[in-house]
Formats: sequence, structure tokens, C-alpha cells
Amino acid sequence: MAQQSIGVRLRCHLTLARRDMSDAVVETSQQQTRALDASNVHARGTLFALRHRNFRLYFAAQIVSNIGTWVQITVENWLVLELSHSGLALGVTNALQFGPLIILGMYGGVVADRHDRRRLLMLTQTCLGLLALTVGVVAGIGIVRVWMIWLAAFALGVVKCFDEPALQSFIKDLVVPTDLPNAVAWANTIKATGRMVGPVLGGLVLTKVGLAPGFLINAATFALVVVVLAKLCHRELSTRTPVPHASGQIREGLIYVFRDPVLAATTIIMIVVFATAYNFQISLALIAAETLGGKSQVYGSLMSVLGLGAAVGSLILARRARTGLPAILLWTGGLAVTQMVMAAVHDVSFLHAATFAYGVSAGLFSVTVISTLQSRTVEDMRGRVMALYSICFLGVCLVSGPAFGGLAQWIGVSGALRVSGSICAVVALTGVIAPRRFVLVV
Repeated sequence: MAQQSIGVRLRCHLTLARRDMSDAVVETSQQQTRALDASNVHARGTLFALRHRNFRLYFAAQIVSNIGTWVQITVENWLVLELSHSGLALGVTNALQFGPLIILGMYGGVVADRHDRRRLLMLTQTCLGLLALTVGVVAGIGIVRVWMIWLAAFALGVVKCFDEPALQSFIKDLVVPTDLPNAVAWANTIKATGRMVGPVLGGLVLTKVGLAPGFLINAATFALVVVVLAKLCHRELSTRTPVPHASGQIREGLIYVFRDPVLAATTIIMIVVFATAYNFQISLALIAAETLGGKSQVYGSLMSVLGLGAAVGSLILARRARTGLPAILLWTGGLAVTQMVMAAVHDVSFLHAATFAYGVSAGLFSVTVISTLQSRTVEDMRGRVMALYSICFLGVCLVSGPAFGGLAQWIGVSGALRVSGSICAVVALTGVIAPRRFVLVV
């Protein structure tokens, strides 16, 4: 029934999207320009976003910062387990980091629309650096307790409510509109690189120099980002007029998304896909434990291969970016197929190959969704739309992770992957079966 309901709702939005396209002759000049910009993206090269000095500086700083973030995540998880010897305590830490975004995330998007995003990011990145520095100091002098980590995790979660929407929206300010999908692809490569390299460096930090330096390293990377934001050339940033303060702006943002058929359909698809196909850490850990004999080295290598695949997928779209519902549905189908393959194979080599393909599909899907949202959204709503994306990504995964783990405990990890893959397949097939006039690139 759940799959049937999702299919009905998605088909409704796709039908509305088709009608929306048939009325394109009455669209505003701004929407026509946006569609033209998106169509021109196909002819652009892999490095076009990097020709902008501001984006090059931002890209370099964010690579370092994302690696530092994953170093801290690795060290922090170990520290919590060392202090508490409790998996529940680790779960509470993650909930405190991501839970506030579900409640305050849309307000953070409103703040990103109301204020200068560069200045807002300088403030949030400074706060995140100070939190990392504080935990690193108390860990270094030996007085750290679990409740202190929880307090810092909650504070980090609150700051992230304002940091994530501004961070996602700020990419648009660094490049010209025609280079936006290319910039989004490179930004997604940053995250994949951090996920691939950060845990490895975190493990080295733990074994060679101890716990506290992991937090201090991350604090230093946030300082680097703040310096780079201050050094950006103001004249080369996209000009925008901040949205004036008014009541009801969160509701206004939600209405805007769900009245636009393409944005509404994209939102429904990404919620379903994030809930079913993005439980990487849990599914790969269970595969390593149940299928491959519980070898931690295999889990680490699977995570690295996944990150490599996501980076490759992102770079594929950096070369030839595509936006719109057809591409989103195509990569949804790719996630369905790769999950089915992962459920079927048990050999280590084949499983690594399937995991790499899984990562490529995830990279392709993420870049296409973000590019579609960014290209479709008017400037006044960008912060709120990207806040909704962050809520869907982090919030849904926060809930779906335990759900996937419980399902895997009931029917095994292979069975859980088949269920997840089947749901993704239903979503993809719904788009194929629905009328196809909506498939114009948006």
C-alpha cells in the first residue's frame, strides 16, 4: 500500500509537470532564461566552474574542511564509545547533531534568504570551529565527559540549521548561472572526497597522536574556511537583494515548492530515495558483518570504494551535467539495480565492484537533484528550498537508518536491500509509465 500511495502521488505531480510544460508560453522571462541556461549546460566542460577564482578558493577550502569534519566524526565516535561503552550513547550523539535540523532547518533557510550568505557562513563556520576547539581542549586536558560531548553535539546541530542552507545556496553566488550544475557536481565531489579520505586520516590520528588532535585539526580547517570567505572578491560574487523580514516565510517556502510540479515531484522522489537507498554506513557494516565474516578491514574498504564511486559519479556530471525529472528517475533506477546486485553477490571482489557502482549511482542522483532544485528555484526562495533538501537528506536518513537496521535484523541485510531496491524501482517505473511530455529539460 505504501508503494502504491507513493506511486499515485508521484504520478499526480508528474502529470502536473506535463501540464506546466504545455503552458510554457506564458512563463515569465526569468523562467525562460533559467531553462535556456540549463540547456546550455550540456555543452560545457568539466572544469568550467573552476575558472571562477572565488569558486576555486572555496572548493579548495571546503575539501580540507570536509576531510577535517570526517576526521572529527571518526575520533568523536571512538571517544564516545571509549567513555560510555554504549552503542546507545553513540546513537544519542548522532541524534543531537542532526535532530535540530528537522525542527529549525526551514527557519535557517529563511535566515539564509534574508541575509548576506557569505557573512552568515563566516559566523556559522566560526561557531563550528570554536565548538571543535572546545571539545579538543577538554579532551586534551583529560576532563571530557559524555555529557560534554552531547552538549557540544546539540550546539553543533543548532548551528548546522543555519549553516547548511547558506552553504548549499552560496554555490550559486560563486559562479554564473550556466556553470551552476558544474559547480554543484564539484561541490558533491568535495563531500565524497571527505567521506573517502577523512575516516582513514581519523584512524591514523587516533593511533599516532590520540583523540584531542582530531578535534583541533577540524577546528583549524574551519578557520581556513573563514579566512577564504573573507578573501573572496566581492565584485565577482552574484548580486542579490536579501528578502525583507515578513511573517509566514516558512509557509511561503513550502507552498512555493509544492505548487511547482517539478520541485514537488523532485522533493517526493528524493525523500523516498534518501529513505531507502542512502543508508550506506548501516548497510555496508551489516554486509561486512553478516556476509563477509565481520572483517572490519572489509568494511573500511567498502566505505572507501563507495566514496570513490560517488566522486566518479559527480565528476561524470561535471563533464556533462543534466537536470530535470528524466535524469533523476534514471539515476533512481540505477540505485535500484545496484542495490539488487549488492543483495545478490557474496564474493568480496564482486561486492566491491557493486559497491562502486552503488556509489556512482548515488553521486549521479545527488548532483542531479541539487542541480534541478538550484536551477528551478528563484533567488528569493533559494535558501528555503535548499533547507528543505538538507532536512530531507539528514532528517530522513536519521529516521530511516534505524528502520533499515531493524528490517535487516528481521529479514537479513540482503532482504532489506531487495526491499529498498524494489521501492526505488517503483519510483523510477512510475516516471516511465507516466505520460512523457514532462521530460523536457528544466
